[in-house]
Amino acid sequence: MKRKERVVVIGNGMGGARFAEELLALNGAERYEIVMFGDEPYGNYNRILLSNVLAGTHEPKDIFMNPLRWYEENGIRLHAGVRVESIDRASKIVCGTGGIEEPYDHLVFATGSRPFIPPTQGILGDTGLFKNGVFVFRTLDDSLEIMKFAKTAKKAVVIGGGLLGLEAARGLLNLGLEVHVVELAPHPMAVQLDSAAGAVLTYTLQGIGIHMHAGTSVSMALGDGHVEGVVFSDGGVEPCDMLVISAGIRSNTQLAATAGLAVERGIVVGDDLASVTD
Repeated sequence: MKRKERVVVIGNGMGGARFAEELLALNGAERYEIVMFGDEPYGNYNRILLSNVLAGTHEPKDIFMNPLRWYEENGIRLHAGVRVESIDRASKIVCGTGGIEEPYDHLVFATGSRPFIPPTQGILGDTGLFKNGVFVFRTLDDSLEIMKFAKTAKKAVVIGGGLLGLEAARGLLNLGLEVHVVELAPHPMAVQLDSAAGAVLTYTLQGIGIHMHAGTSVSMALGDGHVEGVVFSDGGVEPCDMLVISAGIRSNTQLAATAGLAVERGIVVGDDLASVTD
C-alpha cells in the first residue's frame, strides 16, 4: 500500500480548520495524513462571535464549529494548545512546544494574526506582562478573562473604535460598566464610514451610553501594578479600572520569516499560493 503523504497545518483558526474541511471534502484523507497545530487548547470556533460571548448573548459552547472530537472522528491529529516554535525546512520537521516534532511532506501556514498593541507607556508591569486590568480582545480566553474581571470593575476604556472595539465596548456596557472608547481617527469605524455616517454612528453610540473620544489616542496607562486611568495624547486624563485594547491586527509572520520564507506585510506567495524563499 502506498504511503500517505503528510500534510502539517500550522494554525487551527478559521483558516486552518476550513482548509482541513476542504481537504477532507475532496477525499484528501485517502491520500494524506493530516496533522494540525493550534495555539489554543480548543477545537475551531467562530472568532466573529466572540463579541457575542462577551455581550452574553452566546455561551462559549455555542460558537464552536469543530469541537475536539471532530478532529478525532476525521482522523486528524490535532496538537491543541501547542505552539510551533521552529521549522527545520532541510529535514522537513515542525517543532512545537514540549519537544513535539512532526515531519511533513507538505506544510500549510494558517497562522492568522495577532493584536496590534499601540505604543503606550505604563501598560506593562514589572514582570513585563500587562498590568492587572489590561486586556487584549482576540481569543476566547481573552473574552472569558474580560468577563471575569468585569464583575468587579466599574469603568472601562477601550482603545480602538473599529468594529471589534465597538463590539467589545457594547459587551462591557451590557456587563454594567461605564465605557469609554478612544479612537485616533476623527470618528469611529473610519475605514468603513465617511464623516457623515461616522457622525451618525457617534450619536447612536452616545445614545446607548458609550462615551466616545475621537481624534486622540492613549499615550499612558496610570497605576502601579493595576490600571487606574489613562492619559490621552492631548493631555486629558480619564480614570478607569479596566483597559481593553482592540486597535487592529498584524499578520503572524515571524515563524515564516525565521524559516527563511519571504515576508512583507504577510507571507509572500505565488499564483499557486506556494511560498517563496527570502
